Amino acid sequence: MKLISIQEAYQRKFKRQKAIKKLIYDASGHCAHIGKLSPGCYHCFVPDLSSRNFYSGNKCNLNCTYCNSDKNQGSNLTAKEHLATKASLFKQQALSNNFRPTAMSFSGGGEPLLYLDVISSYMKVLRDIERRSGHKPWYYLYTNGILADSKVLAQLKKIGFDEIRFHLGASNFSKVVYNNLKKAVHYLKVVTVETPAWQLHRKKLFAMLPLIEDIGVKHLNIGEIELNKYNYERISKIMPHGEIYQCYETHLYDGGLVYDIIEEVIRKKYSYSVLDCNCFVKSIQRSPAKRTRHEDVPGLCAKY
Repeated sequence: MKLISIQEAYQRKFKRQKAIKKLIYDASGHCAHIGKLSPGCYHCFVPDLSSRNFYSGNKCNLNCTYCNSDKNQGSNLTAKEHLATKASLFKQQALSNNFRPTAMSFSGGGEPLLYLDVISSYMKVLRDIERRSGHKPWYYLYTNGILADSKVLAQLKKIGFDEIRFHLGASNFSKVVYNNLKKAVHYLKVVTVETPAWQLHRKKLFAMLPLIEDIGVKHLNIGEIELNKYNYERISKIMPHGEIYQCYETHLYDGGLVYDIIEEVIRKKYSYSVLDCNCFVKSIQRSPAKRTRHEDVPGLCAKY
């Protein structure tokens, strides 16, 4: 693959952004989008020391070519780690008068729904803290969707989740996952599709757009592939002429695919928001500077 300079990569992105007149910019330009985003996205762009993302386990029931997780890590949390997390949360809540997380999420290197028992235990702790503090965060979970059947969706609703996010590309946009996506809108407040701008999925991504409109998906987040030592070799064999660049991490340039999608959504007047969840999002999301220097972004997210 070819390493291109950040100047070239950024200039290409800015040129495409400039051509989309309806594109909205927030968080000092890191957040480029159309429509109001999911409440779960808020903490990515503002100082928020209380919000957390929980990794429930590393085992997965699919094997994405572009996955950058270390599959040799332990497949589950130990009881000691689990209890330590509980103790840490309770201590934080007890000692801080400013414990007001905007969101609590579950994702990680594996498929969270394989660890529904662990997630349920976490949620008991989080809901107890919610009752004690009088403050309710937004609870959401990522999944590849294979296991998100009616029974699982009902359980997620029961334990307090507000939103579920489907990674459709993981299953190659399978009918099973589309069917589960349809079911999800009847159980949770918000259903989001969050899937990467993988160029080999281009046709299926465009075919997805009217389908998720009809289903009732509220938000579409299109990310960039991040490369590391766990996926670089696989991707370079499939895309030997692919272009990569360095931002916060190393990213696979999508050739403007995310902006092609945004333009199509605008043209067809679909109702869901679209977030360009690219390198700029990851840069601010993971930067220590965000904690102390970045401004609030009122009105960024939809209210439910």
